[in-house]
Amino acid sequence: MTDFIAHGKFSVTPQGEVLLCEIQGAWNKEGSEQLIEDLKAQVQGFSGKKWARVMDMQGWELATPDAISEMTAFSAWEDQHGCVLRCFIGLNTVQQQLLEMKYQHSHKPQHFSHTDTALSYAKQFLQRL
Repeated sequence: MTDFIAHGKFSVTPQGEVLLCEIQGAWNKEGSEQLIEDLKAQVQGFSGKKWARVMDMQGWELATPDAISEMTAFSAWEDQHGCVLRCFIGLNTVQQQLLEMKYQHSHKPQHFSHTDTALSYAKQFLQRL
């Protein structure tokens, strides 16, 4: 079995119970696995509180089908571990429609043009719970 090098760069910055994720480049399964591992570690620190994920996708290029499958499977884990909102920044109309289909059995993704607006929305959303 061949091990592949992870492709795709990311950062995860917690801001209270909001995880700001910045995604860049082209992604493979191994890159998605690394992101998921980091997100799960951050969520463990929330001690069961409700939380939100804000994804800045402006630097994202593409992903292999197995990378997308990893993230799709992760969405069920998120729902079971307190994720109540997902916000996406920088996606075109087609990408937005694909996300709508991906999350049809979960929370409807929210789309934004600017990171500050998405973060503000997510923080206010959590305060209202």
